[in-house]
Amino acid sequence: MTAEELPATTPMADAQTVPFGLPKDSTIRRVRLPADMFLDVLVIPVSHPLDHPSVAQAPLEVDVSESISGWLAATHNPSRTLAPPSVIVPLYGCLVAWAPGRAAVAAPPDRLATLEAAVLDFASREAELHAAEQEASRLVDAVVTDAGEGVAQDEPSVEQRSLRARRYVEAIAVSRRLAMLAPAIHTPPLHPPTLASQLGERLRDRTRLLERHELAVERAAIAERIAEASRQRADDLAVARQQIGLEWAIVVLLVVQTTLLVVDLLSGQGTP
Repeated sequence: MTAEELPATTPMADAQTVPFGLPKDSTIRRVRLPADMFLDVLVIPVSHPLDHPSVAQAPLEVDVSESISGWLAATHNPSRTLAPPSVIVPLYGCLVAWAPGRAAVAAPPDRLATLEAAVLDFASREAELHAAEQEASRLVDAVVTDAGEGVAQDEPSVEQRSLRARRYVEAIAVSRRLAMLAPAIHTPPLHPPTLASQLGERLRDRTRLLERHELAVERAAIAERIAEASRQRADDLAVARQQIGLEWAIVVLLVVQTTLLVVDLLSGQGTP
């Protein structure tokens, strides 16, 4: 999903009101992001840039910043430890803020659409990355548990072998998902820079998007290697069991054949 392909808005699941102290034409809408996530977007039109001399001492500037900070803090999710709880970016007299599940844009009307598209594009990438991070972490824990159980068992069951094979496929799928995200996350700075590109760069830097992506790639690779090793060990054990069974069958046949041959020889010697 790109900034040009904005997600369709959906009705607000719960009633929300614009924070007190903001312009009356401020609005909140809910946007669907990848991985079944949602983002509540607070749009605040201001008549002049927030750093303009005519509003530098006006109460509106303080109200906008404080109201946005309080609104973002209300949605803090302690489980989102990989990203900062909130990020506020002042940019050329505009104010853009993001937190997991919420974003705010305060800017003159001629800049609102550009900044809103940029923050939605960033939020989409972050949502995809967060989903991949969670899946990679879950897989690492799962394959480590599977590997420990495999070492403790003499012979895995058919269901366990199937599960380990499925883990390997899931790890490959997460690695592919992260590889498809890499061009958007590791994009080089745009020259000449634009308002949207500068906002995207600052949001990526302050949320450590590049470092989080690299860590998720490493976790997915670890899960893939452990899952492959566990799957290979299970296959080797199954093959070894089959070989041992075949060898015992050969031994039994040889014993039976030798016994029959001895009996035949003894019966031949006793015949006049």
